[in-house]
Amino acid sequence: MGCELTKNNVVVPEMPEEDVTVFSDTQIDTIRSTWPLLSRDGVRVGVEVFMRIFRETPSIRRLFESLGSKDIDNLQHYPVFQDHALKFMKVLESLVQNMEDPEVIQPHLVALGVRHAAIDGYHPEYFRVYSKCLLEVWEMELGEEFISEVKECWKHVIKYIVRYMVHGYDMCLTDQLENVMTDCNFEKLDYT
Repeated sequence: MGCELTKNNVVVPEMPEEDVTVFSDTQIDTIRSTWPLLSRDGVRVGVEVFMRIFRETPSIRRLFESLGSKDIDNLQHYPVFQDHALKFMKVLESLVQNMEDPEVIQPHLVALGVRHAAIDGYHPEYFRVYSKCLLEVWEMELGEEFISEVKECWKHVIKYIVRYMVHGYDMCLTDQLENVMTDCNFEKLDYT
């Protein structure tokens, strides 16, 4: 099982020795106390994240073939786009729910990285764009509650997510996928 990609010129970094696998009690409490504010209108917030991403890096918008040539200002009303935004928020929710045992979500994040690697035109630097835009939307949504401690906790969570998605992306590029998809039970965490 391999990925059919045209990304042979991408340099695949080794996974760093430092493993972000444990969240402190403070991080868990902070994330869980802010998550209800961020997820109370998950579709709207998820849509806002992607709208910001598309404005920040228009080349990412072209990767969403299902959106066709829809005007960016009208995307928030398009059901396929809303569905993708909701799935994105479900991934975050799954991590929030499993912070004491993050190994539960790791294979799913790796598999999502594999899926992103299989998207023709997806570049690993897009993960940085997602991270930046996500934090910007979180700041907008949380307002004065987005103090530096909250921001640092969310940065840690985002770093965790990106780390495992990049690992899946890299595995796809190097054809190391034998166990990735079988380790994931996508029915358990239905955000596919």
